[in-house]
Amino acid sequence: MVGSSIDPRVRLSIELALAGTSAGQPLLGKQEEAGRALGMTGAEMDVARCGSSFDFKISVAISLALDACQESRQRALYAGLSVEACAEIERIAQAIRANPINLDIWRDAP
Repeated sequence: MVGSSIDPRVRLSIELALAGTSAGQPLLGKQEEAGRALGMTGAEMDVARCGSSFDFKISVAISLALDACQESRQRALYAGLSVEACAEIERIAQAIRANPINLDIWRDAP
C-alpha cells in the first residue's frame, strides 16, 4: 500500500460513520478496539458513528465520505484537506460501501 495522505483517526472515523449504529457486535468490537489503540475516546467514536466529529477537519472528511458531491468536496478543500486526501476519502468510502463486512479490503485501499 502506498503511504496514506490521511490520518488513521480520520480513516476510522469514516468507517464508524459509514457503519453507523447498525453494525453488528463483532464489527463494533473491532472498531472500538481500533479507536482505543488510536487514543480515541468513547464519545469521539459515538459522535463519529452519528456522522460527525468534535474535530473540524475530521467532521469535514466524514461529511465528504457520507456524501461525495461537489459541495462537500469544495468544503473539504476550503477546510485545508488536499485534493489527494479528498480522493482517498472518496475511495475509502466506496470500498467500505462495496464490502462493509470485510475490514481488510478497505483498510488496504490506497
